[in-house]
Amino acid sequence: MILLEYDIDESPARRLPSPGRCIYCGATGVKLTEEHVIPFAIGKNATILEEACCENCQKIIQPYEQRVLRHQLGVFRAMVEAPTRNKKDRPKVIRLPLVEIVASGAAGRDLGMREVPIAQGPLILNLWQSPPPSILGETIDPANADGGPWRFIESSRADPILQAVADEQGVERVGIVLPPVNRLDYLRSLAKTAHAYAVAELGVDSFEPFLRDVILNTSDDIAHFVGDMPRVANLEGPTGHSFKITLGQTPPELGDAGGLIVVFMQFWAELGSPPHLVVVGRPLIDMDEHFTARSAQYLADGGD
Repeated sequence: MILLEYDIDESPARRLPSPGRCIYCGATGVKLTEEHVIPFAIGKNATILEEACCENCQKIIQPYEQRVLRHQLGVFRAMVEAPTRNKKDRPKVIRLPLVEIVASGAAGRDLGMREVPIAQGPLILNLWQSPPPSILGETIDPANADGGPWRFIESSRADPILQAVADEQGVERVGIVLPPVNRLDYLRSLAKTAHAYAVAELGVDSFEPFLRDVILNTSDDIAHFVGDMPRVANLEGPTGHSFKITLGQTPPELGDAGGLIVVFMQFWAELGSPPHLVVVGRPLIDMDEHFTARSAQYLADGGD
């Protein structure tokens, strides 16, 4: 059952009142800062929870989230003109580490680095692809329990560059060496966004949270709650948008795993990126009743 979809390219910006405590550790009576439910670097001010994160949790979350947004996705974000607080810090060039590709298809001789202006460089998107969260009870190949990198390279721009280097170096094939994706950083960032989104949509007391230890770096048992749903080609609605997030519940036929709150997320779906699935928690409210009330309010506010 899909309850609500939010598309930052189409939905209006929102500023929501403080839940009265830190949404990650539950602390009260401490200084709380506003929380961008969808990180600013992806969604700007799409959804903000006022006074929702304590300084201690912010110090834990910010380093891994920034490693994902600035280092893993930084050049791609610059190329698609994603939001930034300081455009002066944006990279002006894309640096492509190149290697010879030998007959077996393996990487061979290091061919050095090529710099290409951002406007002329190929789009390169580096994400992580995972099996479904193990809490759902699906059969997972042990050899693929952690998943692996998912990569997109814009061939129409990359191929001419690679061919020019191949001709220059007198080799048959040239490849781009992509930096590794930090799996834990990436999946932890997904967990943080999913948890914050569920709080924003349902309320801080509306569910038993599963992700706090993962978010606050005290557990690496991420695969139990965070993965992908490969049977979903794209999330509900049209593609062509930078980020989509959808709230739902697992079906009752999953037994003990039925009725759990899940959040789907997908970055730049038109590139065929993996649709991520995060199991957020167990509801403590009647979800159907909540969604009916939200729908009625939406219509009363002039929605279609």
